[in-house]
Amino acid sequence: MGCSHGGIRIENLNIPLVDVQNAVVNSLPLGKRSVSSNGREFFSKYFVVVKKKPRPASRLRTRYYAHVHVQGDRRPYAVEGVVRKEVLQKNAIGLKYSDVGINSRFSKVLMRKIKENLSKRRENRNIIDDFRVF
Repeated sequence: MGCSHGGIRIENLNIPLVDVQNAVVNSLPLGKRSVSSNGREFFSKYFVVVKKKPRPASRLRTRYYAHVHVQGDRRPYAVEGVVRKEVLQKNAIGLKYSDVGINSRFSKVLMRKIKENLSKRRENRNIIDDFRVF
């Protein structure tokens, strides 16, 4: 399995990995910042929430980012996601962002969006593309 990072999980996803990955990318606030080399870990761009909408965080004191991990080497997959909070702090070198923990409210919103995107995918299903002989 892979190590757990304390997020909210969606389990038993019996759909193609490409569809899971697309649902995750489409759910990230402000889009993806980076993806791991194996295509299973996703990081969103840094953001802040203003009037319930994500906005870019450009050198603000507090910022957030989403981290989503697709687990499992074959179906059924599990998706675990978390939104982490960082605060700008002064140290001996200068200013640096430090992780101060998880924002559970934003994490729930993120995972709800991923669930919605996964359910939308089933409506647009193409049976020929999903068919595998073995």
